Amino acid sequence: MSLLQVTHALKQLIELHEQLIAVGEEKKQAIMSNDISVVTHCVAKEAQLVKKVNVADEGRVNGVYGFLREKGIRSQLNLTITEMTRLVFDPTERNELIVLQTSLHEQLSRLKELNAINKDLIEQSLTFIDYSMNLIVNQPEDHMIYQNPSKQKLDAPNRNYFDTRA
Repeated sequence: MSLLQVTHALKQLIELHEQLIAVGEEKKQAIMSNDISVVTHCVAKEAQLVKKVNVADEGRVNGVYGFLREKGIRSQLNLTITEMTRLVFDPTERNELIVLQTSLHEQLSRLKELNAINKDLIEQSLTFIDYSMNLIVNQPEDHMIYQNPSKQKLDAPNRNYFDTRA
């Protein structure tokens, strides 16, 4: 019975990670099109899905503990699915666990890649914004360095974009 709980939790995790990947793809497109409202909506959806993933993972952990109790093991070991398959003697159940494990691993790898891409896109956007702001503000860096007052230039003060009169 606990094995069914574990397989059900793994199927839930796979489904939730598929949804996270779909939201991540949507967020990637929104980042590239500079649509902040869609990005904000995607982040909120991701937060909800992460909460559901945590609940499903707790169900998986409880199922593993129940499975250990059914096998007569009184320890509170944190078994991985690979270690758990060694304790499953029915070949069909073992194969189902292995298939679910590999599927979940593939989903996690894809999600990790997608998150790395989104992180890079956001960093590039922030770098561009920083560069653009520096062009507008145009503060010379020489004014921060001490200079002998007799050697200073008597040029007109540099005004940046925001200090000009209309």
